[in-house]
Amino acid sequence: MSHDGLSTLCLVGLRCVGKTTLGRRLAEHLSLPFVDLDDELEPDRVGPARSAGDCLRDLGEEGFRDLESAALERVLREDGPRVAATGGGIVLRAANRELLRTRARCLWLHAPAEQLVMRATSDATVRPALSTGPPLDEWRAMEEERREFYAEVSAARIDASGDPDEVLALLIAET
Repeated sequence: MSHDGLSTLCLVGLRCVGKTTLGRRLAEHLSLPFVDLDDELEPDRVGPARSAGDCLRDLGEEGFRDLESAALERVLREDGPRVAATGGGIVLRAANRELLRTRARCLWLHAPAEQLVMRATSDATVRPALSTGPPLDEWRAMEEERREFYAEVSAARIDASGDPDEVLALLIAET
């Protein structure tokens, strides 16, 4: 990735696909700072040390999406190249998609819904479900709802279902 021009490389994709883990590793490889949008939620509105899951539960989805949108705008205004992990639903708002298309280079991490559900059930820090139905149905519905939006903002779709080192190599090849 050229460190000139476009300053932010954003990883997009569903929850548990590896945006944060791979984003940190990619940033380290590129010698760039890493930012996780979940960590950029306005502390004066959400309080100190509150997780994105807490914010989603306490503020509801719309309130959470407002904070997430504001964080995206702030991060994309900052100077200097960086790697950013976005929230899975960042693409749901048209204004966010416009920012991602025009102010960042996005790579879409994708893995089968079945694999993401397995990752989520083994990770206690995963956000609360957005529905009360079976988890696999929720992931499939999210994928169906967001697929075209991820494609709209992304320069490439990366298969994130394999070994993390192999996925990192695919990301590096796209930078």
